[in-house]
Amino acid sequence: MEGKRAKLSEQTADRLYEWIVEERRYLPGSKLPNENELSEAMGVSRTTLREAISFLVAQGVLDIRRGKGTFVAENLPNPGMDLTALAGVRSRVRAKDLFEMRLIFEPATVALACQRAGDEELEQIRKKAERVERIAAEGGNWPLADQEFHWAIIKASHNEYMRRLYPIINSAVDEIMQISPSRQRMQDIALGDNRTILDFLLKRDEEGARCAMSIHMKHLINTLLD
Repeated sequence: MEGKRAKLSEQTADRLYEWIVEERRYLPGSKLPNENELSEAMGVSRTTLREAISFLVAQGVLDIRRGKGTFVAENLPNPGMDLTALAGVRSRVRAKDLFEMRLIFEPATVALACQRAGDEELEQIRKKAERVERIAAEGGNWPLADQEFHWAIIKASHNEYMRRLYPIINSAVDEIMQISPSRQRMQDIALGDNRTILDFLLKRDEEGARCAMSIHMKHLINTLLD
């Protein structure tokens, strides 16, 4: 049942993405209808809709503003980098190659975030890390929460090209996490490593954060090779 729900939430995310980026039903900066209206319009449960929205938040397509609602991002990812057009690429990418790409990309990004993040952005990253732990403890979809944690770091790097590249990488990561036999082991790694990454980031220790992120990616690569 959980697998079917995950599949439906992915399909819902893809369809909502098409409504926003391709059909332009909701323009950049605009507020989405409330949860009841949107779930009815899409013909899915509110739980499925929430999971789809979480995925699109991690992709940089939506922003959740506390007390205000869910909004379309002002700067949407390039339509050429959508979630569906890369399906063929995702199916051919080997997990090890993908995480090697992250090993190149994300340590540099977290170092930039140490330099450039505002205090409020650091606080948001801390909250995202806590949310990963809470959802994992509840047995929920922790990979989506983990993607939001990494996406918050990407945004805090204030590098537009990194922001545009991350959704492509993230889509492939999600594809792998859905089928990975090492999912539980990867959860344990993520929870432990995220704490270390966050600790260095909050101290604005660039070298420490860079090394912590590198070690995190090497842990994941080693797990995939086991």
